[in-house]
Amino acid sequence: MCNGEDSGCGCVEVATNVIDAPDGIVAVRDTKTGCLLEFDRHEWEGFIKSVKNNEFDI
Repeated sequence: MCNGEDSGCGCVEVATNVIDAPDGIVAVRDTKTGCLLEFDRHEWEGFIKSVKNNEFDI
């Protein structure tokens, strides 16, 4: 868990309601760098499925 007071924070923000994005876009942002990645709904659902199936070594 992370909050704004933690200077060592390594958070990632996920939004599905970005106003300027096309419908179905999932935006992911690194809170340290501000870098933004956009995924379509199919890509995001595939990623979540892989996480749930422990397909990543994290």
